[in-house]
Amino acid sequence: MRRSETLSVTIQTPYGNAWAFISNPENLHLWTVDFALSPPKKAGYIYKIETPRGVMELFVRSDRERGTIDFFFGRDGQYGCSPSRLLPNGDGVLYVFTQFEPRDAPPGLFERLVSNLKKELQILKKRLEFNKSLEGK
Repeated sequence: MRRSETLSVTIQTPYGNAWAFISNPENLHLWTVDFALSPPKKAGYIYKIETPRGVMELFVRSDRERGTIDFFFGRDGQYGCSPSRLLPNGDGVLYVFTQFEPRDAPPGLFERLVSNLKKELQILKKRLEFNKSLEGK
């Protein structure tokens, strides 16, 4: 069985703001670490993403009512899934993301991905809370 780690972050921003930002693949380059190097390019229902390891394909299956935002990524029709969930939490949200160890991952890769995820969640928090502070100004 592959290892997994689920991490979360609370963000003081309205659900609608968080949903619009996180569920939009065109924003990935603004909050991911060592993944999207530039804005993803849409090609049909799939996005092409320039990564440090070459171009990857990505699509998102999301349901605003249930708060699910599942990122599917890969090459040549072979996709892995990174599931996530956005939940209302008082006047903010809780964002939950599960990182799975990639199949045939070399030693140390999973630990690096989890470390990157920790950074990404903090980037999301800062970006969404900062943008909220600018509303109405």
